[in-house]
Amino acid sequence: MAILGWDQETYMPDGAAEARAEQISALAGLRHSHVTADETRKALEEAMAGAEALSPLQQGVVRQFANDVQRATKLPQKHVQEIAKASSLGQDAWKRARLSSDFTVFQPALERITELKRAEAEYLGYEAHPYNAMLDLYEPGLSVQALNPVFDALAQGTRVLLDKIGPHTSSVHDAVLYRSYPKNEQLEFARSIVQQLGFSFETGRVDLSAHPFCTSFAITDVRLTTRVFENDLRSCLFGLIHESGHGMYEQGINRELEFTAVAEGASMGIHESQSLFWENIIARSEEFWVWAFPRLRDAFPDQLADQTPESFFKAVNAMRPSLNRVESDELTYNLHIILRFGIERDLMDGTITVADIPEMWNAGMRNLLGVVPANDAEGCLQDVHWSFGGIGYFPSYTLGKLYGAMLWNSLKTEIPDVAAKISSGTFGPILSWLRTNIHQYGRTEKPAEIISRVCGRQLTEKDFLDYIGAKAARVYGF
Repeated sequence: MAILGWDQETYMPDGAAEARAEQISALAGLRHSHVTADETRKALEEAMAGAEALSPLQQGVVRQFANDVQRATKLPQKHVQEIAKASSLGQDAWKRARLSSDFTVFQPALERITELKRAEAEYLGYEAHPYNAMLDLYEPGLSVQALNPVFDALAQGTRVLLDKIGPHTSSVHDAVLYRSYPKNEQLEFARSIVQQLGFSFETGRVDLSAHPFCTSFAITDVRLTTRVFENDLRSCLFGLIHESGHGMYEQGINRELEFTAVAEGASMGIHESQSLFWENIIARSEEFWVWAFPRLRDAFPDQLADQTPESFFKAVNAMRPSLNRVESDELTYNLHIILRFGIERDLMDGTITVADIPEMWNAGMRNLLGVVPANDAEGCLQDVHWSFGGIGYFPSYTLGKLYGAMLWNSLKTEIPDVAAKISSGTFGPILSWLRTNIHQYGRTEKPAEIISRVCGRQLTEKDFLDYIGAKAARVYGF
C-alpha cells in the first residue's frame, strides 16, 4: 500500500486514479482481515501470556499490536475498504480542484470522507467529543480538552510576539530567497545538505511530487519527495530538510523491529518533532548558516554575492503572516494549524458542514493572521490531508514544534557545545542523541511516555514560545 501510495504521488499517470483506488481498497481489506483474523488473535494471546519473558522492546511490540488489533476489530471490513477507496479518489479530486481553484470540485469527495470519518468515530468510540477518536489515531492519548488550552495559550503568545515584531518588520529583508535559482542546482544542493545532516542515500532516495512527503517501505527503504520552484529557494531546501527529518527517524528504528507493527514513528506529533527539529531548530539557526552559507554561495555565487551568513540567517527567519501553511515562518505557522484544528473539530461534531469550509477558512485567516486568500487554491485547497482522510492529522505539526523545543532544551543539557558542533557542520552527535532517545524505539512507547522520559515533564507551549521569542529578538533586534 505504501508503494502504491508513493507511486500515486510521483509517477502514476493521471488516468489511473480509479484503478489505483480499487487496488488500494482491496489491499486495505486484506490487511484488515489479516489483523482481525482468529489466527492473529490467538498468536497475540499467546504473546501476551508470555510477555514476562520478553525484552522491554518486545513487550512494546506486543502492547502496541494489541491496541491495533483492538481498534481494527471495531471497524467493519466494508468500512475499511470504503474509506481506502474514498481517500484514493479524494486525492484525485483534490488535485483537480486545486488546479481549477474550485472547492466545489473537491466538495463531494470530502463530504463522503467526512461521513465515513464520523461513522469511524462511532465505531471506535470516544469520550466527550467525536474528534477525540480522530486525534487518537495520530497522537494516542490526546484529546480536544487537553489541546484547547495549549493552543489558546500558543495563539496568545504568538500574537504578543507579532506585536513586538511589528515596528521592526522593515529591518529584515528576504527578497534574496526569491531570486532565480536553477532547479537542478537547487535539488543537488538540498540533497548534499540532507546527506550531511545524516540521511542515508544507501537506504533512501528523493523524488519530486506536488506535495512533499516521506514514506517508508522498510527501515532500509525510505522515500522522500520535494518540489522545486525556480524563484523560491526555501521550498526545495527546507522542504527536503523537513522530510529528511522524517526519513532519519524511519532509518533509525531498531532493526529488530523490522516487519512488526511498531517499525514506524511513535505518533505523527513525535514524527513532526523530528522533521521540524531539523528544518527549524537546526537549519534555521544562526550557527547552521555560519557553516552552510559559504557552501550555498559556492552553488549560487551571482545570486548571493551581496549576502553574508548573518543577513541570510535573518532572511530565512523573516516572521510575518502569510497565506500558505507550508511556506509560512516558524512563528505564524502555528496559527495556520490552529485554524485547521478548529475546522476539523467543528466538522466532526456537525457544528459546520463541508460546504461551510471556504467561508470559515477565509474568516479564520482574517482573524488569526490578518490576510485573506484570493481563491480556493490559495486557501482551503492548499493542503492534501483531508483528501486522504487525514482528519485529526493537522495538530501533529504544531505538536511537533512544541515537542521539538522541549527536546532541544534536553539535548542542550546533554551536549553543551551543540552550538559549536552546528557551526562546524558536525551533526552526527545530534542525530546519535535523537536515535538513542527516540528513534530506536519506534512505536513501542506512547508520545506522552517519550516526552516524560526524555524531558521529565508533559506537553507545554512554554519551551517553544521561549525559543521562538529569543530567535525573534535576535532577528529583529528588539
